[in-house]
Amino acid sequence: MSPSRLIVLALLLACLLPAALAGAPLPKKLIEYGWDVPTPSFVAQHLQEMEQRPFDGVIMRVPKIGEIFANQRYQRQDVAAEFDALARIQWGKFTDNFIAMYAASKMDWFSDADWETVLGNVALCAQAAKVGRCVGVCFDAEPYGDNPWLYPEQAQAKRKSFADYQAVVRRRGAQFMDTIERDLPSPVVHTFFLLGYFRPDAKLDSDGYGLLPAFVNGMLDAADPGTTITDGNEPAYYYTSVLPYFTSYHRIHQQALDLVAPENRRKYTCQVQCAQALYVDHLFAMRGDRKYLSDFMTPQERAQWFQHNTYWALTSSDRYVWLYSEKMNWWLNQNLPPGLEEAVVAARQKVAAGQDLGFDLTDLIKQAQQRQQSALQDRLQRRTAVIPRLGQGVPLPRIDGALDDAAWQQAPALAGFLPLFDCPRPQAQTAARLIYDSKALYAAMRCAEPNMASLRVIGQQRDSDVWIGDCAELFLGLAPPPEPYYHLIINPNNVRWDGRCRGEAADVSWNPDYQSATARTADHWTVELAIPWSALGLAAPPASLLANLGRERGPANELSTWSQCVLSFLEPGNFGTWQLQ
Repeated sequence: MSPSRLIVLALLLACLLPAALAGAPLPKKLIEYGWDVPTPSFVAQHLQEMEQRPFDGVIMRVPKIGEIFANQRYQRQDVAAEFDALARIQWGKFTDNFIAMYAASKMDWFSDADWETVLGNVALCAQAAKVGRCVGVCFDAEPYGDNPWLYPEQAQAKRKSFADYQAVVRRRGAQFMDTIERDLPSPVVHTFFLLGYFRPDAKLDSDGYGLLPAFVNGMLDAADPGTTITDGNEPAYYYTSVLPYFTSYHRIHQQALDLVAPENRRKYTCQVQCAQALYVDHLFAMRGDRKYLSDFMTPQERAQWFQHNTYWALTSSDRYVWLYSEKMNWWLNQNLPPGLEEAVVAARQKVAAGQDLGFDLTDLIKQAQQRQQSALQDRLQRRTAVIPRLGQGVPLPRIDGALDDAAWQQAPALAGFLPLFDCPRPQAQTAARLIYDSKALYAAMRCAEPNMASLRVIGQQRDSDVWIGDCAELFLGLAPPPEPYYHLIINPNNVRWDGRCRGEAADVSWNPDYQSATARTADHWTVELAIPWSALGLAAPPASLLANLGRERGPANELSTWSQCVLSFLEPGNFGTWQLQ
């Protein structure tokens, strides 16, 4: 047996042991959710046809009332027709159904008046779930609008500490759960992601979801013994092999305990379940950009990938799997990709019968990746540049962010930054220059910004999540293959993140000794770096580097790099080459 299969087997046993100790395992349930989310009125009219689909339940949206943090009080009389429809629904095959709630926010966590409005909205959603005989509510914590979880953007962040916010958010989480349980005894509160989202080294005071753990602890404070909370593990959208399903189970059930207050850890262990996610559009080449892996598969291969992921999602979940789609509609039978429904049915039958999946995905994924790489390389702009050596007698650049040194006049500007593949060209250009000597590599970046007041600056200490806002990034790989590589990020306040990386995994314990400085003017900001070769483990300059530069322009959501990437900056295979002159 291969080492990878042994790892999967060990993790599978670890996942199943808690269920075995608790009694009979829970039956697995597949829940539908997507842009085709139905209203109760639609369900009441079409339930018979809907229940022909291979699901155990559906997430419904009651128009107008789902935006619970919007700071607008909704009234039951405004949606009386939907409540009437909920009362008429006679569920059959769909046993596990939910009412959706969303987290885009206009409220102030510290305002009791705002929270009276919020709790009124939560109560209305819970009442809708009760009238419709649903098992619970679905809370989508992703903010499609103002973010309630990012501390620096909160209304009173300049007056209240992060600890102050954690305390009030935890209290609000308890009120949230109490309000749900008042109308729904022993509910399921389904989420699309929860504490499993966080890395062990997350800096919560600057993380985009940094206040969410406090809210979850409040939910746990108030949760009755019969209440269940799910962590929906949204990253499972993109899995290409078996192992991540079981590592995510471990992350949700074990690693996430570090974010749970000691007094709540028993509750968390007993009442929080690992759910898993499936994403139709991603696996069936429906995202439209022709750069994703499924774009380079046959229809039969896509269906096989989806059967694989459905099978392992069901196998590795505690109970729930939720299936998400955007560009199709199960209920109107629109744009269903060929093989999708058959793949779901086949996986469900195998899991129910205790059968093996019957195939391995490794070769299929590898072949698709080769096709993807081959097709995209012909269309990507992968770059090469010659980096000059600092001339004899030319002073070293002062690392002050000014970029007015003679050294920078000697260094030619690199070619302009490019957008990610198939994305619009950046509206604000970035210029970069590089030079080196026997001691260090020197880099300068000038980031044009027509609206300097809009800069979004996140992070106050080293290794904070500075990339959430405006930042400049440097990637250095010493030799083929391009991994591991070194990754440095600097925000406009000169707060630094640095890590030694493989793919998207980063070791942030790498804290090299280097110089950096930033400066701002009316229409741009700059960053200047001096990185000793010794910080990279080198005694002298190398002949070449595999390298890239990137810029994230926060409010405009512009991502650009010197050597073009496809989906993200973390693509060492698409780094360019710097030849040191």
